[in-house]
Amino acid sequence: MMAVPQSCVSNIIAPFVLMILFEIVHGRNPDVLYHVLQKHQYDSQIRPNVSGAPVHVSLFLLITDIHSVSESSMDFGITMFLVQMWKDERLAFNGTEAVDLRSGSELMSKIWMPDSYFVNEKEGNVHEITMENKQIRVEPNGNITFDVRVSMKLTCYMRLQRFPMDKQMCGMDIESFGYTTRDVVLEWDERSIILEDITMPDFSIRQSSTVKLLHVYPMGNYSRLKCTFHMERELIFYVMEHYVPSALLVILSWVSFWIGVDVTPARASLGITTVLTLTTLSSGARANLPKVSYIKAIDVWMFTCSFFTFAALLEFAVTSFLHKKGQDRQMDPTPRENKKNKTNFMELKEYLQSPGNSHRDVYTHKMDTEARDRKSVV
Repeated sequence: MMAVPQSCVSNIIAPFVLMILFEIVHGRNPDVLYHVLQKHQYDSQIRPNVSGAPVHVSLFLLITDIHSVSESSMDFGITMFLVQMWKDERLAFNGTEAVDLRSGSELMSKIWMPDSYFVNEKEGNVHEITMENKQIRVEPNGNITFDVRVSMKLTCYMRLQRFPMDKQMCGMDIESFGYTTRDVVLEWDERSIILEDITMPDFSIRQSSTVKLLHVYPMGNYSRLKCTFHMERELIFYVMEHYVPSALLVILSWVSFWIGVDVTPARASLGITTVLTLTTLSSGARANLPKVSYIKAIDVWMFTCSFFTFAALLEFAVTSFLHKKGQDRQMDPTPRENKKNKTNFMELKEYLQSPGNSHRDVYTHKMDTEARDRKSVV
């Protein structure tokens, strides 16, 4: 076997050694952080500047999707990138480029990070397809940027008095869980909230707002960041599914006014059908709404429509009754009082003409006298 000259080996290895040294010097190789952590005996449980001023953590949100706004469960879903930035001078190193730590890096668990959490969160998760979606960037001066992609379901208490013509304000509250304002202060970055092209089927976002708050707990004062999305409900769905059909049912119930009062089956079936259909439509309009203790705008509309359809059915009942009563009078035009007097007279006549009656002779004499008087007059 032919021996490889030592000079050739040096020429092959030298470029790789220089590349590694270049990355270490300029900070692109994560190994530089290992030396920094060992040098300062870094403890991830101790915050930066532990004996000095609190750590200022800046946040901004990149919202990629808002979905599943539910009135029944009073919540909504959101997918976003949560970006937190702070400074840890213990991780400063000599170099010109930042070090990026991606998912799976052991260094991520060895670096101190703020314990921010979402106060109104119901459930949530960090995306893990195809790998855990989070990364850390450490700059040479010690500035740290932590980026994570999360999806959550957040509580949103809605006021539905004007439903479905309502406007809702839903948002999220971000707070430090274990650090009071003596240790960590949360702040909004100048970018605060970035909304991508978000489209929802039932709402449109008019604007977003942010505010910084201070909450007092038994353990101390905690800083809180609150962002609010001002949403307006799209009305066209409810117009086409509820308002237009209910209005047409009311107009249909008025058709009975042009149907002859003698056509009882047609008027009865039309009135009952419109009432039952409107009742079903009203129940469907409230099926996905919570059982609240106040009246909503759609309840007023459905009650008004039900009143008109029921009034049309009641009008048919009154009209039929009056019409039948009028027909009875036409068949027997004799007044009731005359019929009653005639009945009494006939009974008296039969009584007086009955055999063995002591008044019979008196009655006969009277009848003969009246007959003679009539003949004399003639």
